[in-house]
Amino acid sequence: MKFARYLEENAVDEWRKAYLNYAGLKKLIKRVKQHYDARKTGRVPVSESSSHPAARLLRGGTSYLARGQRTVPKYGALGDPEEQDPLPSVTLDGTGLEAEVLLAEPVRTDSKMVDTGLDATISRHFDEQERLFFYALDHEVDRMVEFYDARELEAVERLSTLVSQLIELAEHRRAYKTQTKRIDGGHLKNIWSKVPRRLDTEELHRLRLSAQGRELQPSSREPTSSDEDVGHQRREHALEQVHHLNLVDVDETPKEPRHYDPVHYKTARRKLRSAVVENYRGLEILNNYAILNRTGLNKILKKFDKTFQVHLWDRYYEERIQQRSLVVSTTVPQMLHALEDIFANYFEHGDKKRARDILRLGVTHALLPHETGHHRSTFVTGLYIGIALCLVIEAFDHVMHKSTRALIPMWPQLLITYAVFFLPTLFAVLFGLNLIAWQHVRINAVFIFEFDATTAIDPSQYFELPSLCLWLLALCFYQSFTAMPDDERYVSATTWPLLWLCAVVLLLCNPLPIMHRSGRAWFLRSCARVLTGGLIGSIEFRDFFLGDEMNSIAYSVSNLWLVQCEYRSAWQSTCNPSATYWTPVLSSLPAFLRLMQCIRRHYDCKGTTHVHLVNAAKYASTICHAFAYFAFRTTGSQSSVRFVWWILLATINACFTSSWDILMDWNLLHREARYPFLRMHLSFDDIWPMYYVAMVTNVLIRFVWVIYLFGSPSTLPLRAFIAAVLEVFRRWLWNFIRLENEHIGNADTYKIQPRAYTDQSTAVP
Repeated sequence: MKFARYLEENAVDEWRKAYLNYAGLKKLIKRVKQHYDARKTGRVPVSESSSHPAARLLRGGTSYLARGQRTVPKYGALGDPEEQDPLPSVTLDGTGLEAEVLLAEPVRTDSKMVDTGLDATISRHFDEQERLFFYALDHEVDRMVEFYDARELEAVERLSTLVSQLIELAEHRRAYKTQTKRIDGGHLKNIWSKVPRRLDTEELHRLRLSAQGRELQPSSREPTSSDEDVGHQRREHALEQVHHLNLVDVDETPKEPRHYDPVHYKTARRKLRSAVVENYRGLEILNNYAILNRTGLNKILKKFDKTFQVHLWDRYYEERIQQRSLVVSTTVPQMLHALEDIFANYFEHGDKKRARDILRLGVTHALLPHETGHHRSTFVTGLYIGIALCLVIEAFDHVMHKSTRALIPMWPQLLITYAVFFLPTLFAVLFGLNLIAWQHVRINAVFIFEFDATTAIDPSQYFELPSLCLWLLALCFYQSFTAMPDDERYVSATTWPLLWLCAVVLLLCNPLPIMHRSGRAWFLRSCARVLTGGLIGSIEFRDFFLGDEMNSIAYSVSNLWLVQCEYRSAWQSTCNPSATYWTPVLSSLPAFLRLMQCIRRHYDCKGTTHVHLVNAAKYASTICHAFAYFAFRTTGSQSSVRFVWWILLATINACFTSSWDILMDWNLLHREARYPFLRMHLSFDDIWPMYYVAMVTNVLIRFVWVIYLFGSPSTLPLRAFIAAVLEVFRRWLWNFIRLENEHIGNADTYKIQPRAYTDQSTAVP
């Protein structure tokens, strides 16, 4: 495999601009070779200019050193252009090395220095334009070294923070072991301990401990020698090894005694375990960064030697690279070894092999997200979806028959009920296509959504659960409209939707370690965070992303009242969504939750920016639109004032939301972009017309409310469902570019790790 391709496939996308510009340097070698051959042979094309271009050496937009701080080697005299013969000029256009730099005044070497030193050797063999390659290479080395040093310093600071927290965790564990004990008495007593006996804080603490198989001691006891077990000694030894590295700076000044709540120990331990995995992943990525760039420098120098039949590789590497931190620093490998010891002794009972396997599994997910091989999952997904399509087609064929409608008089309400359940299921299946596309263009969804890197699943595996839910829904839909009442095993048509709902709840909440339990737990926790509206904790990307997704299934949320009303009234066709305020309240609930999230984000940023308040106003307009539409439907007249207010608010909301989608969420419409009205960096560059299609489609579907202006009242449920499906399709397209924009933002700041774990809620002063 060519190294340029190898570098492309193994580089971390968020750091892509910081890697060696190997392809650009290869192009530069070819241009220098053309100039060199023309100079040696004296064959100069007449059309070529003899002017010497400015030295454009730096990668555009990625300069790390101030010009006053930059040290530029003097590769001999630049010479006088007027005294030289016309030669093909060496340009840097299209190499990615085009930014300008101010070069120091040239130093002319005398005859005694011609044969000594790297600079003199280069000056003797190459003219000014040919030396452009070495200026560019010098800059690349400086740029990579500075980037590496900055990331290494960040890694040391992270490790220092982590060690401090691990010291506190050891104290917390001591309190946990001292104040609690294992529940004895067998399996029955263990089950009985989980039964609540009263409602107060103390009982809640007891129940949370019982879930961990522990109970409070009758009275606190002081630690004894039995508490200083082998595990404690291992943990102390692991921390001592870190201190011996003389890298971390841990504040060892005496602190006020803290009271650690034993109930929160497991939570603190789980968070710190994830923090160690993330730190190890970041260090391994940094280590691979150094290895890839060292390899690239060696290869580009050898290629230069081979092209020009010279022997400069070893001398250049020794004088310009060998003593730089990118080569000689052992800090990162030492920290990797220290984290392996910490993880083994703190979380894996001293099993170093298992610890390394777990830590490196997380690194594999980060560095090789493009490698897949879950063919069984793909087959099962295709089987589920294929059978589901057949069942739905057959069921709709029965629904069209008058005999079926006569046997099932509540068929219109039943169709709406299935539509309510179908929409989020369809959305979940489509989201799998988002995951596949993001993986294909190396968008790090695992990091952005804060999945656990050690248990993150592949998109092929993700499809299993949504496709299973779709198959179950199609099966229930088929049974509702094909089963005959005279059958001895007949189940009422209205029972099947409830059976499906119960099955989905059981699948999602199943505590057994099957069907990707970690992924299901992440989804349930994330949904719970969204439902709090930012009242409990700070808002993360996954919170407002899921909140936006929920806004696109407002149809299902708003019709929950109708579904429960039909079951409560025994499907007597007495439920009218236009007659209850529950309809607009539920319809605007997702927008209200997002509004609360925006207010919380404004509060967290201390009012330094008002963009979150503007975003909150956008969701306020969505809420006003929902209530205005409800007010119009209660009258049903297009000549009323309520109709005018609805049209006005719907137009404002559509313009507001579509503008925000394109300008803020997608960050498009840049004038200086390579493709008009897009942006400079595009992950889906191969299919760039898709961005224009997405923009037009997004605006058109934002105005889908016009569908309610036409048609008879009898077709209103169908029009509402069509509008809801179009909104799901719009959000599906929105997802592609929204996460791409977030990924580019992370790449601009070289962000590959979440912020360090600083939650001290486990310790109570």
